[in-house]
Amino acid sequence: MRKVFKKLENVDVAFQKLVNAVPPRPPKPLEVSLHEALGYYLAEDVYSSINIPPFPRSSVDGYAVNSRSTWGASEDEPVKLKVKGKVKVGEEAKVEVGEGEAVEVDTGSMIPPGADAVVPVEYVKEVEDSILVYRAVTPGENVLWPATDVYYGELIARSGERITSRTIAALSSIGKGKVNVWKLKVAVISTGNELVEPGNPLPPGKVYDVNTFSLSARLREEGFEPIVIGVVPDDYEKLKEAILKGLEVADVVITSGSTSAGPEDMVYRVVGELGEIIVHGLAFKPGKPVMLGRIGEKPVFGLAGHPDSAYFNLEKIVIPYLKMCVKARRTTERKIKAVAASAFTPARGRRTHIPVKLLEGDRWYAFSSALSDHAMVKYSRADGYVTIPETRRAPVEVGEEVEVTLFQEPDYDYAFIGDVDVFVDNALKTFEKNVKVLPLGSFAGSLASEKNLKAVWLSPSAKGEELEVELVIVGEEGKRLAFPHPATFLYRGYREFLKKRGLREAEARKKYLHVGAYPSPQAVSYAVKRGFADFGITTLTSALKEGLSYEPLMMIKLRLGWHPSQKELAEYILSEYERVRVR
Repeated sequence: MRKVFKKLENVDVAFQKLVNAVPPRPPKPLEVSLHEALGYYLAEDVYSSINIPPFPRSSVDGYAVNSRSTWGASEDEPVKLKVKGKVKVGEEAKVEVGEGEAVEVDTGSMIPPGADAVVPVEYVKEVEDSILVYRAVTPGENVLWPATDVYYGELIARSGERITSRTIAALSSIGKGKVNVWKLKVAVISTGNELVEPGNPLPPGKVYDVNTFSLSARLREEGFEPIVIGVVPDDYEKLKEAILKGLEVADVVITSGSTSAGPEDMVYRVVGELGEIIVHGLAFKPGKPVMLGRIGEKPVFGLAGHPDSAYFNLEKIVIPYLKMCVKARRTTERKIKAVAASAFTPARGRRTHIPVKLLEGDRWYAFSSALSDHAMVKYSRADGYVTIPETRRAPVEVGEEVEVTLFQEPDYDYAFIGDVDVFVDNALKTFEKNVKVLPLGSFAGSLASEKNLKAVWLSPSAKGEELEVELVIVGEEGKRLAFPHPATFLYRGYREFLKKRGLREAEARKKYLHVGAYPSPQAVSYAVKRGFADFGITTLTSALKEGLSYEPLMMIKLRLGWHPSQKELAEYILSEYERVRVR
């Protein structure tokens, strides 16, 4: 007897009925090696158990020096330094660099004690056991300091994130050899007496089976694991047997064909006998004869038989449901126009790709995402990249229009940009909704405020609520804490500190070894705690978190502001600020 579709269900209504009847749930997490993880969805939040870099390292081939020893060097009057030895990549730096000395290093070598910069090899001439330096270097030049890419405890990847090659690069860079993933298994069944497997001769009246291959491939593209049951003829018992097998080996069952209302269409009858039909027939084209059902606690999707209809059904109904099961984030790849929110400097003569994060305003605004060529974790978090052609020499200036090739959809619910202190870090880790984080400092926060971007911003010059943050000086145990000191690291807010002390930045760079902006107070505290710096200027909350001795220096004022759509996140950060301050 033919079944008549008396009412075609609205797609959105039908999907909600399915979700209500069979709530999406993930399978049991499975631990796999990074070699096996590509394409699957993370079943855990991953935090870094190390700092990157874990030690000061050279970013070029050259000679590690005390920068003071090179001051005054020029092509006409080079400075002569004695070479004490060489530190190879992978070796511990045991030789110490003093005034008038140098140690040869390779790219990636550990910076020896006493050195604070590296002279590139192209500015050096070897003379017996010494070198002639033809260009002075500044403190920190060509040195990658500890924790400038990633700090201990930093969130690297979230549960539900699709694992890409960039994710694996980030995970391997923090030493994560295995991860928990969700391998959602989907049984794929094609029905029809007319189907022939590709690769075989095609008899009259037969067609090749397309759906088994196209649906399985699309599922695999989206990070799911298809379990191919195969082609089943239009036979009630054989179809029932195939569906039961699919339920046994997979989390979800998909059939294609035999879902209409004809006397030979069997799927709705089998599902009706074994379980429950939720919806049969949808109001869209192509793919009207769709059946959504459940058997036990598992969903069964009966897709249309025509390949284009089945594919459309999969794309618009099945995949969105499967992504809900693994808490996936929506991703796609395309190109969009944006405004450069920071200057992008190309490598001369080379096609340059700049990873960026995007924030929404009257247009999209592209912020440079990576701190350096070595900041792989930052690169993995980018929304996309800007390509600068090899023919361009001048930087892309702030305000210029750029084209962004997307790694993922730039849409977001919440975003934070600006300075990151411990109270901000805590809030971003515990806020239950996804937040796009741009820890890019005061200028970026001020720009977000000026353009009223869809974000929460923290910056001294931004519009918003005034917050007080205490700067302290921290140092090694047993050392007298005082400023100034010739080996001092400064947090991003150091310019405000210098201003109040009546110092110009250029003067400070001549007077102290390490005057420069670390990306976070946590990085400064770590550098001091691990002995990479004698002293550091950081925030009180960061010093307390690391258990460091400290002396108060000054209070600085920051302003927390937000776009109206970001009020929930802003209030959450403010509550964490009050909690940390009271504690």
